Amino acid sequence: MKKIYSFLLLCVGTLLFTSCLSIADTSISRNGSMEGYRFFYVTPTAERNSVTGDTWGNRHATYGSTTSNSVNPADLIAGYLMGRGYVRVAEVKKEDAAQTMVINYGEGNSRRGFFDERAITVTIQILNGSNNDLLCVCKAEESGGDEAVATRRAIEKALNEIFLGVR
Repeated sequence: MKKIYSFLLLCVGTLLFTSCLSIADTSISRNGSMEGYRFFYVTPTAERNSVTGDTWGNRHATYGSTTSNSVNPADLIAGYLMGRGYVRVAEVKKEDAAQTMVINYGEGNSRRGFFDERAITVTIQILNGSNNDLLCVCKAEESGGDEAVATRRAIEKALNEIFLGVR
């Protein structure tokens, strides 16, 4: 009996250990100073929606529930920067281009774990508004119960890394 118990414990432990998603470290490359910028322009992004659900029951009745989440990366980035005192502009104007950051968002490497956990990798690129020189690029990965939550966490992680100590 002790051998069966030990074997089951080993199987469950292995399943739990191997089902966890490993999250890559956040990487950042700074090519210029982020000082002196007052304005920012975020390239538009599509809203990311995710729905998770579950059903349970027996032969007499079936029950279920669903949860939906959505996030628009451009709006999340804009809210973060506006909270730090930057001004969002609808377009990059020539007279303000030297003080304007252009922010691009990209996404890739969506992975799924054993317990329906998802990991998303996001990349945020910041350019100088006057000459499109690369100021900074940051790549962050996060996990969450669904894709929208993982995306939100990864964006916040990347933005915190970029603007840590700036302003």
